[in-house]
Amino acid sequence: MPSLCALVRALVAPLALIIGLGVALLLVAGRASAEPGDAPTTLASEPTGTAPATPRIALLTMGPGDDFVTKFGHDALVVEYPGRPALVYNFGMYTPQSITLPRVLTGNLRYWLAVTPYAPTVALYRAQNRRLVAQELALEPTAARALAAALVENARPENASYRYDYALDNCTTRVRDALDRATGGALRRTLEKAPAASTYRDHALRLTAGDAWLSLLFDMGLGARADVALSGWDDAYLPDRLAAAVRRVTLTTHGTTHALVERETVIFEAARVPVLDAPPPRARWFLVVGIVIAGALIACSRSARREARVGGALLAMLSSFAVGALGLLLLALLLTDVHPVVRPNANILFCWPLALAFVPLAVRVALGRGLRTRRAERLALAGLALALAGVVATFGIGENTAHLALFFVPYFAGLWCFVRAQRRH
Repeated sequence: MPSLCALVRALVAPLALIIGLGVALLLVAGRASAEPGDAPTTLASEPTGTAPATPRIALLTMGPGDDFVTKFGHDALVVEYPGRPALVYNFGMYTPQSITLPRVLTGNLRYWLAVTPYAPTVALYRAQNRRLVAQELALEPTAARALAAALVENARPENASYRYDYALDNCTTRVRDALDRATGGALRRTLEKAPAASTYRDHALRLTAGDAWLSLLFDMGLGARADVALSGWDDAYLPDRLAAAVRRVTLTTHGTTHALVERETVIFEAARVPVLDAPPPRARWFLVVGIVIAGALIACSRSARREARVGGALLAMLSSFAVGALGLLLLALLLTDVHPVVRPNANILFCWPLALAFVPLAVRVALGRGLRTRRAERLALAGLALALAGVVATFGIGENTAHLALFFVPYFAGLWCFVRAQRRH
């Protein structure tokens, strides 16, 4: 089919850009927002002297921002010695060179720990209208000094870099692990008592609830492994979940039990919608959109007016291009090593890349040439059959995306009705 081949060749370059952006979105934005920076720097933080000083340690949690890389929030540790300026230890620093497209596609991102002064760090997040909460921790003096010393050592240029994993080894898990060591394992013991029952998909969808397209990309790109219920420990890979977790931790010192969080202060309250605790209901919206588009295609197929034929053809062309392009993006994602949670993925059955074949066919209909063969009908029926097979597959592999069928089943049914009517004209 020459016209389709020409179309695919014309789409290669732009789709390559889309694929790169989409993959970067799923990986880089799919975690607590990391912050761009320069080369690793270390600021002196341990005072010198004969008597060891005991620092104050706090967990600083930053809420979501406006940009897609800030949707998941951020956090850091604050260390303050008596009489010295407080310093922020940030595990989420990167440069454009450390998150290049080849690194994204191979899952080999490099992040590092950097140290910045407290006051300008807080001012930066306030300027971005991001909520700031400080939780001062009641650590034993020896534990506080050990944690501060470990952070200084970790921040040295030769130790600062690490291989970033968006869920297993990120800005928040590094903070979580450091606090667990400082509490003698109390943080982990507390979290493991009650499984969180949330999943990676739940968190991705609740934190992108205000951005429909970004939420759709996550829903399509995450596979069955993203629907496994997380343990309480693994659930604390996000800033807001870790902040909630440390509130539940208690420590026992010299026979006395006390809360880990000694004081919690809201430094800045952002003027934005609060973060959801669970993903919003979305199934009905897929059904509504699917029925509306299918209904419009069926209505156009039953009308003898030229305007109806052209309108239906334009709707078929635009919708099939969107479905096919999204399918190519998903296929490219599945062929990379971005992250294990994208596979297995039954969504490729819903979002059929060959839907792009309807674009030149719809153009032909819009020009009044009609369809002479049953090829378009067979393609539409194949799309409908694959969408139905996708429902079975999602249950078979334990993937929580059967709701996508509420759009794709009526859509392909409406598309079949439309192309079938054009062959009769």
